[in-house]
Amino acid sequence: MVLIRGFFFLLLMLAVGLATPAVAHKDHEKKEAQQEAAADAAAKQMSSLPPAEMQAAMADHAAQMEAEAPKSWIARSMDWIGRLHPFAVHFPIALFPVAWLALMLARRRGDTVDVIRALIVVAGAASVGAALLGWMNAGLAPDRDWIHAWHRWLGTGLGAIGGVVALWAWRRAVSVNSRAMVWTLGLATLVLLVQGWLGGALIHGMDHMNW
Repeated sequence: MVLIRGFFFLLLMLAVGLATPAVAHKDHEKKEAQQEAAADAAAKQMSSLPPAEMQAAMADHAAQMEAEAPKSWIARSMDWIGRLHPFAVHFPIALFPVAWLALMLARRRGDTVDVIRALIVVAGAASVGAALLGWMNAGLAPDRDWIHAWHRWLGTGLGAIGGVVALWAWRRAVSVNSRAMVWTLGLATLVLLVQGWLGGALIHGMDHMNW
């Protein structure tokens, strides 16, 4: 009885093993047919556009195809690390305003600023990391529009300023309690507000903050 059950089990496994490649092949053919149909539909849609819009649509399609193309292990790793950019930007967004407000209160009360100095150093280092991750996320491809361009280069500038401020606070402890540091942190906070709006516009559109 055990042998009979084992025999039928082997037959069942053999049938499944033979059927799996056939099903996979059919799924692959179905996927290819869907991709060809989508490509034909996109080509027909682009052919009906004006020349300027057709060129822009073709550029977007080429960028999409390049993004979907198989990548090396290094390229996939860089792409994955770059996708940490939205997570990393929360650190400078939070720490720069906190350090700015804390420094103004400390100067008014005459308190020590050692903890604030640490906040400034961490905020500056985090802004450098966020800028680098932003470049890894966006790559060296041309900017899609003016919002993307401003977001890229404003973020790059913030990263550079953050690095300078971090080194400034790290190497010169007395500079933390200066008026120049207060104004620098205030300016960084203001630029961060603009940069945050641009980041939201990239994801949700220009009207994402409408009342």
